[in-house]
Amino acid sequence: MALVLYNHDLLADAYKVRLLLSLLGLPYESRTVAMLPGAGADAPAFRALSPAGTVPVLIDGDTVLTRPEAILIHLAERHDPAGRFLPGDGGARAAVLDWLFFAAGDLRAAEAARLKSLFGAASAFADPYATARTAFRLLEGHLVRQTLRGARFFVGDQATLADLAIFPTVALAADFGLGMEEFPRLLTWSRRLHALPGFITMSGVREMV
Repeated sequence: MALVLYNHDLLADAYKVRLLLSLLGLPYESRTVAMLPGAGADAPAFRALSPAGTVPVLIDGDTVLTRPEAILIHLAERHDPAGRFLPGDGGARAAVLDWLFFAAGDLRAAEAARLKSLFGAASAFADPYATARTAFRLLEGHLVRQTLRGARFFVGDQATLADLAIFPTVALAADFGLGMEEFPRLLTWSRRLHALPGFITMSGVREMV
């Protein structure tokens, strides 16, 4: 059975899933979910798949997943037998999962700031812009330490799910006024991701030149 992705082209969470699918060369059927109230994500048929109305949703056979980080892990475990994006080694695997939790937690403020800037969306963060900047400083600091170790990505010397989970939010930071001139290591790292075979972009992601 073909993979089915319920998608919205302007959501960072959906982009990170599309990016992994492209890097793995996996064919899939894309179904767009309208995000306007009553138009798609609130529809009863979609809520049967995603009770919280969140996008993306991945269907892989009998498996239905509604959280982007869980989708990334599932795709890597089932469709990446070489373990390129989710290492089997205990220490490296744990480090990748740690960054996935960071993307699902601390880094959520950046997407909240973006959606507030673009669409006036309400935010659960008192000040999503300040919280996002703090998260980006943590990312920048980690990449500085990785550079001193001779590593090129968030975990080791090749891209993993850690990088893919973080990249869309970083790449779209200009949407809420956060410039990469503040974060030179993040800019260099972003260029490396752009160079990966199978890399795809999305609306709003500029070339990292």
